[in-house]
Amino acid sequence: MNNMATKGKKLNSIAQDEHDEVSYRKRVASWMDGNSVSYEDASFVSGDSPTVLPVATSLRIDNHEVNGHDGYFYNDGEGDIKVEISYNGTEYGGQHTIKPGEILILTGLNINKLRLTWVSDTSYRALIV
Repeated sequence: MNNMATKGKKLNSIAQDEHDEVSYRKRVASWMDGNSVSYEDASFVSGDSPTVLPVATSLRIDNHEVNGHDGYFYNDGEGDIKVEISYNGTEYGGQHTIKPGEILILTGLNINKLRLTWVSDTSYRALIV
């Protein structure tokens, strides 16, 4: 079988390969609408914890909540902070400890809310689109 079109492909059958046309395209996200939201706290202390950042409510378009899908969370303080991500506003994934100077990249995620939990005094900035 010396068909150049099949190199690197895995197909279910040889017969299928005879009629398969593969086109490789980069997927372009359709949810990027230019809206962004930013959050900042120059003094995140134990009394502020937990804090919930209402991303979907803040990105509201035409009275509809819109989840974020890209951005970053930056710990620019001296202490650690824990970040949890919710796609639906009620359930959260694992806690991610962000150490001083670390950036949590939020590209490709479905973000309804972020919940921040104090570990030690710090500060943070976030940008989400």
